[in-house]
Amino acid sequence: MFSLVNNFFFPRVLSILIALLPVALLSGSLIINSVQILILFIFSIELIKERKINFLNNIFFYLLIFLWFSFIINLILSTVPEATLPRVIGFVRFIFLIFAIKYIFNFEKENYSKKILLFWFFIFLVVTLDLIVEYFFGKNIFGFKSYMPGRLAGFLNDELKIGGYYLGFALISIGTIYQSIKRENFLILLLLIVIFLIISFLIGERSNFIKLFIMIFLFCLFVFNKKLPTILIIFSCVILVFFGLILNNEKLKYRYLSQINYSNISQTLYYQHYKSAIHIFKDHPYFGVGIKNFRNEIIKDEYKDRVEYEKGTSEYRHIISTHPHQINFEILSETGIFGFICYLIFFILSFIKAFSGYLKNKNILLLSSFLFCLIYLNPILPSGSFFTTYSATIFWINYALMITFIKSTKK
Repeated sequence: MFSLVNNFFFPRVLSILIALLPVALLSGSLIINSVQILILFIFSIELIKERKINFLNNIFFYLLIFLWFSFIINLILSTVPEATLPRVIGFVRFIFLIFAIKYIFNFEKENYSKKILLFWFFIFLVVTLDLIVEYFFGKNIFGFKSYMPGRLAGFLNDELKIGGYYLGFALISIGTIYQSIKRENFLILLLLIVIFLIISFLIGERSNFIKLFIMIFLFCLFVFNKKLPTILIIFSCVILVFFGLILNNEKLKYRYLSQINYSNISQTLYYQHYKSAIHIFKDHPYFGVGIKNFRNEIIKDEYKDRVEYEKGTSEYRHIISTHPHQINFEILSETGIFGFICYLIFFILSFIKAFSGYLKNKNILLLSSFLFCLIYLNPILPSGSFFTTYSATIFWINYALMITFIKSTKK
């Protein structure tokens, strides 16, 4: 009996910690980092105890090491190494997180994957219901409310980044439910999809909503390709609902129409961030300024930007930000052409393996996580920083699921 408990203790603890990741993401960086460090520690013990170090003998492990090595080169050549060092060292925990998820989801003696996915779906439903409460009553169940018109705060309160969370787990939840219900319950799944899209829209994070809309649309095209006319009709109706919400809600109208200068995109704040990143890249083309050094570089006088005013006057001022709000521009400005090429090699090879795996086994969760990673890394829409704890954890959870289900035969 002792031997049985001993053999299953660490996998059970690991499965609990992995199941709690969506909760940790709602609790702040300290909790997220603590859970990840525990996962790293326990997973390392499990591999050594069970003599399964060869579990890491995997093409994706070597790809991750390759990416990490490019970060180490970036650290050596960084303009402010002490700012880059924590991000480079911290990346190790994501490598272990990815393979801990893969290990637990493939654990043969216990079906942890189904339990974890259902628990994640439950947490996602709680977040969804909480956002509905906030939309109708002006504050969520904890009394949190957004300080910005047309935005919802949810459990993350004044950080206003619940849209990134919703984006990260919506398609996983859809994939989980698809695998749990019978094929004839097609309309139930579509109803959930429509609800998730509407909630994402009401959150008011424009970029995350557009990404989710594209992801879910592609998901439906792949999964329900024999019902294409129905899919097109439903998505057309959903778009009409969005326009109706905008026209009948002043806050949403402000958020999606008034706040964006559609006639002159070059005057938008995001465009200014992109331009600053390109400017930094041109000044440091080969290796960039170093991870997490965009914030240190942008305050220099040479990066002041000319701002034009309506009365014909202008001035030079800093458009300051901690990152350029677009992953590809962030990689270019902070790691240069060397880092960007390594980044492209890593993801192109990963996506080729993932898509070819989906074509072979048609695994829905593989498709869900693959679409998330692919659309999340688009070169146009704004995004959070690729290296922050919150955004990176959500991304690498999806990446972990993607590589986990490549060889799965479950549909």
